[in-house]
Amino acid sequence: MCHFLTDGKQTELGYAILPEERNKGYCTEALRIMVDYLFCGKPIVRIQVHTDERNTPSQRILEKAGFRKEGILRKNYYSRGIWTDSALFSILREEWKEPKVLTRQR
Repeated sequence: MCHFLTDGKQTELGYAILPEERNKGYCTEALRIMVDYLFCGKPIVRIQVHTDERNTPSQRILEKAGFRKEGILRKNYYSRGIWTDSALFSILREEWKEPKVLTRQR
């Protein structure tokens, strides 16, 4: 599942995948498709994603899709009874440059 929320020139993305479907490349490809769709179809300059700071698989997905880590937001959200840090990743329009997936011939 992928979703996005646009607020002016900035968009926040989120995603989740069933445990049995992990490590198959689906989330990376879905994220690349969403980035292409958003930059091709909307006048945004930035897409950002927050992920649990301990979730290294999610961070690898973001890096494969061209996102860069900006930093750690300490105690950014409350989950399962504890305050948790999140890592902030983003990709800017000028870093993206052109579609990576939507124009690919198969």
